Amino acid sequence: MAVAALVSPYLAPIVLCGAGFCAVFLYRRQSRETLTTAGGARLGWMTGLWLFLAVLVCVAIMAVYIASPTGREMLRSVPNNAQLAKVLDDPHAFFVSLPLSMLQAFFLVTLLPGIGGVLGAKLLTRDRQSLP
Repeated sequence: MAVAALVSPYLAPIVLCGAGFCAVFLYRRQSRETLTTAGGARLGWMTGLWLFLAVLVCVAIMAVYIASPTGREMLRSVPNNAQLAKVLDDPHAFFVSLPLSMLQAFFLVTLLPGIGGVLGAKLLTRDRQSLP
């Protein structure tokens, strides 16, 4: 997802929906069972939940590193960046804004794979029904 966001910010939601779609595809291929759209949404949501937990761990490690003196020195060595300057000027504001950012990320990272799971369940069931 991070690579897709670096290429284009519009690719990140598509990659998240694709994660839910792939989860349904892999589940159907392994179990050979059909999924309802509600089951696809649940499977996509669980995929997003695990992705969010991985992102949360990475953010916690980054926050601890930024709070350390070596992390602050590393941020100072980065060329002109307005957001990094704000972090260096007021690190307390940065840490206070983290819970709100994580709440927004939770909804984004769990909702989009859920939608992809619904699409996967709907489209893959349609393919299965059209085959003799």
